[in-house]
Amino acid sequence: MAARILLVVGLLLGGASCAKAGEANAGAQSLLDEIKKRGVLKVGSRVDNPPHSSFDEQGRWVGFDNDIAAAIAKRWGVKLEMVKVDELTRISFLQNGKVDLSVASISKTRKRGDQVDFSQTYFHSVQTFVVRKNTATSYKDLVGKRVGASRGSSSIGNWKAWLKRNGVTGDPEIEEFGDKRAALAAVKQGAIAGWTEDYEVLASYARNEPDLTVLNVPGGTGVKLDGIAMRKNDSTLRNAVDLALQDIMASGEYDQMYDRWFGPSSTAPVPRQGSVEVWPNG
Repeated sequence: MAARILLVVGLLLGGASCAKAGEANAGAQSLLDEIKKRGVLKVGSRVDNPPHSSFDEQGRWVGFDNDIAAAIAKRWGVKLEMVKVDELTRISFLQNGKVDLSVASISKTRKRGDQVDFSQTYFHSVQTFVVRKNTATSYKDLVGKRVGASRGSSSIGNWKAWLKRNGVTGDPEIEEFGDKRAALAAVKQGAIAGWTEDYEVLASYARNEPDLTVLNVPGGTGVKLDGIAMRKNDSTLRNAVDLALQDIMASGEYDQMYDRWFGPSSTAPVPRQGSVEVWPNG
């Protein structure tokens, strides 16, 4: 009898604790509320990553990611404040509250998912290499050679995974660059056999380099699935970002942005490889 009483009391206390936890979670403020209250959306983006984001000759932000960020801010009825980030600070600035969102061509990976939450994929591409002409026509030509990669890029993992899938053992020699132009220069000078990055970024950097070519291999070294990054465990914010992306897609605005930066007449043509999922009403 005493045991039954203790069990009932325990269940009641446990239920009360769960109820309090639920109340606390329900009362927790989303960052979305703060953004709308201040009237400003702070977005981290890069200035060295065309055609996703860069500065034009007048020092203005331009690029596909910047257009996406502006469209989200417009739908939320707030002003847009762009904040310069790099391959490291695009995540750390989220964690310390310097930016609300990172729209910075961030490839979604499981490792990064431990640090931040991601929206649904808003850009699909692959990763590959830029090389000097007549030095390589396939990835096999780069096996055993020193290559370059952007610091902290998911292209490093994709290259290692490609090597493993193709039976190559041992650790590859990879030099990491914090400066994309330095990586390009290293390829031109023959200091590295190739530089691995996102296909469209390589195409943009190499378009005026007659001695360089981008290896256009079906499937690349691996896929690139870009998501908008945000602080973890804020489902209200994540849902609002996803719905904004869906509205941008459904309105036809996404198609216009994509054609401007990746269409046939752009500086880095990339055929559409995916789409933003749009949920039905109801």
